Amino acid sequence: MKNIFIVPGYGIPKDILKDEPYRRYLGLVFNCVYQICLDKKENKPVIIFCGGKTDVFKPYKRTEAAEMKKLFFWFAQRDFVKKYTKGWQYKLENSSLSTLENILFANKIIEKIKVDKNIFIFVEKTRENKIKVLTEKIVKNKTQIISLDFDLSINRYREIEFLIKRESYDLGLSLKILADEKLYKIFRKILLERIEYLRKAGSKKHREAVHVWWQEKIRELKNN
Repeated sequence: MKNIFIVPGYGIPKDILKDEPYRRYLGLVFNCVYQICLDKKENKPVIIFCGGKTDVFKPYKRTEAAEMKKLFFWFAQRDFVKKYTKGWQYKLENSSLSTLENILFANKIIEKIKVDKNIFIFVEKTRENKIKVLTEKIVKNKTQIISLDFDLSINRYREIEFLIKRESYDLGLSLKILADEKLYKIFRKILLERIEYLRKAGSKKHREAVHVWWQEKIRELKNN
């Protein structure tokens, strides 16, 4: 039985090897993968990192997937674990710009693995319900959602109601797209516009720009 782990990205920091939130997130992911593999006696799991070119730092060429692999591989190559991780297989899904695309594109990779498999998807706590619903719609294999409450930013405490509202609207839009493929091109265009908006805002005002962008989109969705 092949164990497959899907690891969605959450943006691209200037230096992922030093970024505290990502070190916390991927450190937890690493420990979970490590323990599950030990328990199931699996030494060749497949780990799929998901996330495209959301970089807000010029020249905008990095992907979330490749950056996460860089940090995760550093964890896996430490002297005291590398004999257990040397057979781990890494795959990059480096085109997605949203949670919906994370799952859609990762599923294409999964479908090419022609063996019996256990699938695990990691998710930040506020996105747990969205990931669960979309996974049930898209992934044919039974999937276990592993929720990680790793966010220690102001969002986690002062803006939790907004985050819940944002995820609810994003889920609603994603379900509409799954029901009507014609909407996907419009959706992709919106995602590309969001990246441009965030790049213009700059890295120092990134959090505020994300908040403002979503507030505007939620108002648009309510009026349509």
